[in-house]
Amino acid sequence: MAEPASKISNQENAEQRERRLIQERTLLAEAYEDIAAGRVIEGEEAERWLAAEIAWANTASR
Repeated sequence: MAEPASKISNQENAEQRERRLIQERTLLAEAYEDIAAGRVIEGEEAERWLAAEIAWANTASR
């Protein structure tokens, strides 16, 4: 699983933190747009998507 934010914040400098926050804000904005447009997934499809996201985060954090 990806690192908790509390661990990340101890390892990043101000520039890295700002880049991460910008990326997180961008992803949230995209998610809100998708929800507003009715682009949502449920049930097993959502579970498969989440499993893939976790696998990607684990790979990216290595």
